[in-house]
Amino acid sequence: MRASLKILSWGAGLAVVLWLLFSFIWGPKLAVQMTANPVTSNPADVGMAYEDVRVSSDGLELEGWWMPAENPKGVVLFAHGAGSNRTSWFLPSLEFYQMLVGLDLSVISIDLRNHGNSPITDGELGMGAKEWPDLIAVSHWVDAKGYSQLPKIGVSLSMGGATTIYAVQQGLALDAMVLIDPLLNTTDALMQGGWIAFGLPPGLFAPMAWAATRMGDLPYGAVDAGTLAESVTIPTLLIQDPEDPITRLPFAQKLASANSNIALAIAPAVVADHACISNKGRWGTHVAAFKCHKSWTVEQLSAFLMQQL
Repeated sequence: MRASLKILSWGAGLAVVLWLLFSFIWGPKLAVQMTANPVTSNPADVGMAYEDVRVSSDGLELEGWWMPAENPKGVVLFAHGAGSNRTSWFLPSLEFYQMLVGLDLSVISIDLRNHGNSPITDGELGMGAKEWPDLIAVSHWVDAKGYSQLPKIGVSLSMGGATTIYAVQQGLALDAMVLIDPLLNTTDALMQGGWIAFGLPPGLFAPMAWAATRMGDLPYGAVDAGTLAESVTIPTLLIQDPEDPITRLPFAQKLASANSNIALAIAPAVVADHACISNKGRWGTHVAAFKCHKSWTVEQLSAFLMQQL
């Protein structure tokens, strides 16, 4: 009996050591590693006029689309989420762009570096902290095309929200922002991402998340997007899915409470077996508001943008 307990104890200890080695050595790299996700559709698929564009950012030629409104009241600078591209099926993007153009907004959307059809640098996610120059480059492209007199609205989802916040902190001039389920706390999102990927309790991924932020290049604490956004002075609409499993409601509520320039709109709840999230697995309601509650989302956006424009 004692021998069996000793073996079990040694086995448990070895498992812990191996898990910590994985968490500190290999886990952080795996958490940010990108896989190929090329663009396979375009705005013409939903009947939209568009132009293929290239935006130069840090010597990279980023691929994207320009989708002009006939009588534009503003220009949307769109930023997609991590591991996605300008045609995110979570949103879904093409229908979302069509809606924005219908609100008399021209839209430019690019594949951020390491995403979609844009160039690969290190093939790793920066959780917005290294993607932000791409959004500033988009703003320069808009100005160079002669649209600098129009209001600029940053519209983003998930990691794109963090990207937009970092770009604003670095000088991007916007007249308004719309953040959809934005990434505000990198450490928590990495832990939750572990659960989504493997179905294991998020707490098991705390060492990996700690190592990726404290020992790696990912932001945390005072330089996390949620903390920086507390000082944003731009009128902002934050649309939050209440049961989003990865960019979670408590961080959106904390930010809205800390900054009166940020209006929090909590989307209606979605039942777990609803058809609108049936193919998303543990991603659940992440960025689900437009797909699951389209009329509500458009109403929120229209009311906010009418105020700003």
